[in-house]
Amino acid sequence: MSRPTSRVLGVLELLQAGGTHTVADLAGRLGVDERTVRRYIEHLRDLGIPVDGTRGRYGGYRLARHYRMPPLMLTDEEALAVVWALLLSGRSRSGPASALAVDSATAKVRRVLPAALARRIGAVVEVIDFTVPGQGHHDDEDGADGDVAPVLLSLAEAAQDRRPVTFAYTTRQGRAAQRSVQPYGVVAHHGRLYLTGFDVTRRAVRTFRLDRIAGVRLLEGTFAPPADADPVQQVIGPLAPSPQLHEVSFLIKADIAHVWSRIPETLASVSPDDPDNQIGEGWLRVFLRAERLEWVAGTLAMLDSPFIIEHPQALRDVVTALGQRLIKAADVTVVRGAAPSP
Repeated sequence: MSRPTSRVLGVLELLQAGGTHTVADLAGRLGVDERTVRRYIEHLRDLGIPVDGTRGRYGGYRLARHYRMPPLMLTDEEALAVVWALLLSGRSRSGPASALAVDSATAKVRRVLPAALARRIGAVVEVIDFTVPGQGHHDDEDGADGDVAPVLLSLAEAAQDRRPVTFAYTTRQGRAAQRSVQPYGVVAHHGRLYLTGFDVTRRAVRTFRLDRIAGVRLLEGTFAPPADADPVQQVIGPLAPSPQLHEVSFLIKADIAHVWSRIPETLASVSPDDPDNQIGEGWLRVFLRAERLEWVAGTLAMLDSPFIIEHPQALRDVVTALGQRLIKAADVTVVRGAAPSP
């Protein structure tokens, strides 16, 4: 479903084509009722855009004469940077300007962009979501690596138009893979951008980091996303409270990249521990929720770094049992042709 702001800007784009548009025509093209169209027109006027209304049999709405600015000469990435700052300010409620001022500035920037770029920027406005501060894990603060602007613009258009895509993807282990995906949306979360969608090859919903995507290409056909698709929840969902999950907290002496090599980034919160602690520098605090403590114990073993379990106590018991099984297995000898003996 289109956001109200996107619908208002859709009215502006229709009016910008020139001529007088009846309320019925605008309502039909936007898929809303006539009362809603009039409300959108008033919103445009509140944003400082002069919309004239005419009465009579051929009455309707049109932009005031001579109200047209030349295209703003920005590159794709520059235009994205401007609109992104406005979106972040408005959606996160973190900026000093009012929501009306943010909408007004966004509308004005989009109006003066070349038509093709304006459509791509409009797709970003339509599909991007921002998580609420404090949701999910805290990623490293360096932000997304690489040039993700072209990838974001392409994926936003595909998600808006419900077009499947294929792209090259680098896994967190560094392996290259080709993925075919039905994109649901893009989520900005703690300095990273994530694509959410249905992985056609694996037949499962997946999340992909945009800075690991390259060579986005549209595929034939369209798709219908499930009614309950929620890109934000897909990104932060594993950390959402649930009575079926164990809350786990531990300290580990390792760098963040090493931790991410074994734990998916959307499953855990990782942050440096207090440097004034009693155990020395270089420790990280990891928080996650897991269905099985056995998986956490196995992951700690694979990380092969010093760790301290904070809670739950049950995890200590599981780790102890795993250690005992490994010690017992290491003592087993096999004589060819005979059964294993301790």
